[in-house]
Amino acid sequence: MLYFLGALSLALAAAAIFALRYGLRERRRRKGRPFFDSHPVKPLALEKLDPIFTVTEHGPSLESEVLLVGDVGSYASTSTTEAWILGALAKRASCIFEFGTCTGRTTYIFARNAPEDARIGTITLGPNDVETYKAGAEDPEGWTKEAIAESQYTDFLYTGTPVASKVTQIFGDSKAFDETPWLGACDLIFVDGAHAYSYVKSDTEKALRMIRPGGIIVWHDFSPACPGVWKYLGELAATHPVGHIAGTRLAVMRAV
Repeated sequence: MLYFLGALSLALAAAAIFALRYGLRERRRRKGRPFFDSHPVKPLALEKLDPIFTVTEHGPSLESEVLLVGDVGSYASTSTTEAWILGALAKRASCIFEFGTCTGRTTYIFARNAPEDARIGTITLGPNDVETYKAGAEDPEGWTKEAIAESQYTDFLYTGTPVASKVTQIFGDSKAFDETPWLGACDLIFVDGAHAYSYVKSDTEKALRMIRPGGIIVWHDFSPACPGVWKYLGELAATHPVGHIAGTRLAVMRAV
């Protein structure tokens, strides 16, 4: 009996080790991908998004070389890889718009890599505008607090730099933003403002009117950890070609 129990314990331990190793392998395999393979937003290879990301025998081509500022490990911040992708896309974008300035790090990366005559617009809820924030009935209170916490800046990383002249800074609630001057004009739009469902929906609907045919829209924080982004993009993918860049929290779409 003792022999049987000992053998059973060893078998259970071996099974547990196998399950752990399998789980770790699967986690590595799925790293950066959505948690559910059934999600309507499917993986998209970078080189399929834009030829600038064509991989050579030495890795990414020098065409994708950019100037950037690294991240500091904040979940809200774009990672170094994400910043590289955005910077590379900016290299051929004459008109860029960003929903959600925050510290202005991504704005600066856009400005540093975009052509000299590029026009960059970016909108944020300023410290004096927080009372204008209009949460939807379905938006959890926590995301309101998050949006307000990121709306403390009146100057930004790009402020006072040689590329600041490319940037038009807009303060206000993005739901009240009049996108008319930007209609059909943008080559690249980055949606990274308030992550509550109603704001992701509103910002995206404006972005779809602002993007030119062939232009690219990028959304940050595509993850179940940001349910507003996750849910809305799942709905949008039913009618638009939204993809997810593996290893990142970026969802992307090239307008047709």
